[in-house]
This record gives sequence, C-alpha cells and structure tokens, in this order.
Amino acid sequence: MREPSYMIIIPMKEDDIKDPMIFIGNLEKSEDVRLKSVETDEQRGLVACFLVDDKEYQAEINPTDVDIPNLVRPAHAFTEEEFQKLDEVRSGLGICIDFDEDNARCFYDQLRIIHAMYPEVLAVLDCPSEKLLSGKWVALAAESKIPPAPRYLFTVQAISGENDEVWLHTHGMKRCGMYELEILCSDREKCNDHYKMIETFAYRMLENDGEIQPGEGVFIGQAAGIYLVCTAVDWKEALKFYPEATLGTEEDRDDEVHSVDTCVLMLYKNEEDEEAGKYTPIQAFDPFLQQNPMYMISTPETDRMSKLAVERIPYLRKAFENSDNTIIVKIGLTTDEEYWDDDVPQKEHIWFEVKDVDDDGIIGELTQEAYYVSGIKEGDIGKYPFSDVTDWIIFTKECRITPDDVYML
Repeated sequence: MREPSYMIIIPMKEDDIKDPMIFIGNLEKSEDVRLKSVETDEQRGLVACFLVDDKEYQAEINPTDVDIPNLVRPAHAFTEEEFQKLDEVRSGLGICIDFDEDNARCFYDQLRIIHAMYPEVLAVLDCPSEKLLSGKWVALAAESKIPPAPRYLFTVQAISGENDEVWLHTHGMKRCGMYELEILCSDREKCNDHYKMIETFAYRMLENDGEIQPGEGVFIGQAAGIYLVCTAVDWKEALKFYPEATLGTEEDRDDEVHSVDTCVLMLYKNEEDEEAGKYTPIQAFDPFLQQNPMYMISTPETDRMSKLAVERIPYLRKAFENSDNTIIVKIGLTTDEEYWDDDVPQKEHIWFEVKDVDDDGIIGELTQEAYYVSGIKEGDIGKYPFSDVTDWIIFTKECRITPDDVYML
C-alpha cells in the first residue's frame, strides 16, 4: 500500500538544477541536513543518502519535465508574476523518498532536504497530494522548529458532476501506508462539512500511525448533542448504499488510484450499530450540519498549532504596527475546577481582539462569552503571556493571515 513520496522542485531559474554541484555546494552550508553519499545508479539515476538531524534518508534525484496537471491545487497564494514564471518553467528536479511510520517527520524532513539543496525555489509540486506549494512557504516550513500541519500530507479533492453531486476523495494517504478516503454523493451545499469530516478522520488515521482499520468506529465530532462516529468501508461495499451515484462508480475507477486501497466514509448511528458492524451513509448526519458542528482537534495537534502560533509571534507584532490591520488571538484559559478531568486542569480556548502588544505579552479584549471560565465576560480586557496563545489571525484589507500563512507577509 505504501507509495513513495515524489516531489518536484520548480526552480527560480532552470539553470539552477542542471548542475548537481550547485545543490551539493548548498548542502555543505546546511547545519541540519548532511549529505552522506551520492552515487549514480544505472536504473535509478542519482541516489543520495541524507542525514537529517539523527534520521537517515535515501533519495532518488533526477531531472524531469514540469507539466502541472489541471487538477493540482495551489495550496498557497502566488503572485501574478509567480504564476507567469510557473507557466514558463519546463524543467524541474524530482526528489523521491520513502516514508516510514513517522509520516509527519518524513514530510517535514523532505522539505528540509529540498530547502537545504535550494534555499530559494519558485514552488514545489507535491505529487502524492497533488498540491503546489509556494517556495516561500517551503522555506518557512523548513526553517521552523514546528512540523507542518498534517493536512499537508494529503488533499481532499472534489469532483463535480452535471448536477449538484460531488465526489470527495483524498490523495496522499498511500505514501503514509494508509488507504485513501472518500465520501460519495455529497453536494455543493454540504461538501464543505463533508470535507471537514474526511479531514478529521484522516488526521485521526495519521495520529494513530494507520492503525485504524476499516470497520473500526472513530469519534470525529458532534452537533446538537449527537456524536459523529465514522468508519471506513471498502468502496465496492459502500457503493451498494448509493444506487443513485453517478460519480465514483466503477466506470470512474479505471486506474489503481481510485480502485485500490480506498475506502468510503460511513456512519454508525449508535453503539448497537457499531457492535453489529451496521453502517449508514454519512448523509444521515446532514440534518445536524446547520447546528454548529464541532469537529475533534486532538491534543497533539492543538499543541502543534500553539507552538507554531508562539514561534511566529514576531509576525503578529509586525502586523500590529499597521493600524489598518485587525488581529485576533486565541488564548487558552484554565477552566473552573468543576470542569477539570480527574483533577487535571483543562483549557478553554477563547478569541480576543488584540489591543496592544509588548515584550511581555498581549493585551486583548474578549470577543465572546466563556463557557467554562467564570469571572470574565465579553468585552473584558486583560493581559496574557505569549505562552498562553494557541492561535491567531491577522485581517488585512486584502486577506486573512494565520501562523501558517505568514509567507504572504
């Protein structure tokens, strides 16, 4: 099931990739990535062995044509000038490595290897996830101490038909040694929520190192007191529940991409159904989608997001100097003791509008009512250390910028 992770480096100038001595020279300047050996194999081409911190990788590195398919989604914003350059590029450099069980680390390290080889690139085409990554973002991600979000490991692609029908399916999970995910017979009104269901389930798979087997129930969220427990079902079995489907049928699966190791997301209505292995189409949850559904964010992912938000506080401080910007921060406040879990303090994450920033922290105005923290109310102003920040958003006149999007600044 596990497929290699193949990325294509799209250079600023095509001459940059013609001479291997250029990237070998760049690697000699890197503190974190070391080139242990490089040799030429008759069938595999250039084979390099890298040491990233304490982890070893073998990579096949070969020139390749650049032809970006129409279905590839830009994961980041590109300027008109960058898009023009992308249209003109004809050659790139492919770099292929195999992931082990630590998929997030492997993805992160592949970006670090690319950045060490070429500190400035126009873009990187991540073929397994069919994503086009900004070169600026790649540089920031590689230089960060915090790995990228798990969503970068895969893409949820939406295929629309002549009517409102939408077929959602992932790309990229197979390089992690896992099955791809789908939702059949979605529609344009609900596909954003269905997208969130697939994304949340995929996160759970990645966090459990692929140990979630088809048929196993997984809690991914809730709405109106109804718990959303999903499971993965082989597409051939799941298709029987969708006789009206016109997308994702057998006729659409004439290659290995969508016919092998791919499962449809289904739903268990209750514990009895889960015990009996009686699953239901995901659309059974649709009536609750208008009631503010909340999807699960795991503690490890919350911790990763918080660390990235704190690491990139300097960008927030710089943006605050522009009075045209509005900035909100999410602060993790300790809940009242009655809401603690076995005497373990819990956090409620609440949004504040930034009123001032200094060397010691953020002064913010509470923008919502707290549910589990007494003594504060909407409109209250307080000062909080940077260590309490778990997320932030900068609203400029043109766009919104999160810690992951600071390459736009």
